[in-house]
Amino acid sequence: MANRASGASRGAPAAWLRSGAAAARSSSCDAAAAGSGSRAAAAPALRVEGLAYRYARQEVWSDVSFALEAGSVAFLTGPNGAGKSTLLRCVAGWDAPAAGAVELAGRPFRPERLDQRRTVSFVPDVPAFYDDLTAGEHLDFVLKANRLPAGDARAAGLVEALGLAGHRGQCPSAYSRGMRQKLALVLALAVRPRLLLLDEPYGPLDPDASRVLSGLLDEARAEGAAILASCHHDVPGLEPDLLLHLEDGRLAVVTGAGGAAVGCRSRGAATASAGVMVAAAEGERPGPSPASGRG
Repeated sequence: MANRASGASRGAPAAWLRSGAAAARSSSCDAAAAGSGSRAAAAPALRVEGLAYRYARQEVWSDVSFALEAGSVAFLTGPNGAGKSTLLRCVAGWDAPAAGAVELAGRPFRPERLDQRRTVSFVPDVPAFYDDLTAGEHLDFVLKANRLPAGDARAAGLVEALGLAGHRGQCPSAYSRGMRQKLALVLALAVRPRLLLLDEPYGPLDPDASRVLSGLLDEARAEGAAILASCHHDVPGLEPDLLLHLEDGRLAVVTGAGGAAVGCRSRGAATASAGVMVAAAEGERPGPSPASGRG
């Protein structure tokens, strides 16, 4: 496809996709994984062990370790520049850490493996879109690439819930920042990932949309998705199972929502409905998003 991505490498929009051919080729890998026994079945959805990242000789963070179970939500907090976005990109396979390991369901994460990459959805802080596709065409493209029907009821429900039903015919370049964020979330949630990574998902959203998003994420959690979201502000109506705070190059882990959150917390009640997922197109590694922050 000869489409040009808005202000980003062409790899960024492609990171929302998984081709049918790639899915077919990955079936043998899935079968092999099924034989790995109870160890993988009992493993957390995500395990990060001893992760470190550096710019040249400057250490950003090191010895980052935590685990996230299926059907759980973790909030990642920390000051600007702490490296939250970089950590999310490393977990998503978009950046390579200097040390450490990432496991998905008990298996080492290899971003080049399509059977693993298709299970991870990552919405960066500034999502990228194709210049010459409307919002509706973006959604149709993602659904077709993931072998989902064009009239998928879940996808239609997401569009309706996030208030984009009357704007499907517009290009994302004509959207406000909040509307672009909603579209990125629709594309991510439409395909039901096992692991959902969100970089400041609430930042561009108004209060009503934030409550809707919390409802969608709570439903995704109930369906078994593991969710890791960075945040600076109060999160309406979504209780985390794990609190992570990144500061001065180290990660503090608090288990359970009863711990002392630093930077964001759950607030109020939420309403909404829908589900999730995202992965990479055949032959394309995930690329950088435009103006992706390092905070």
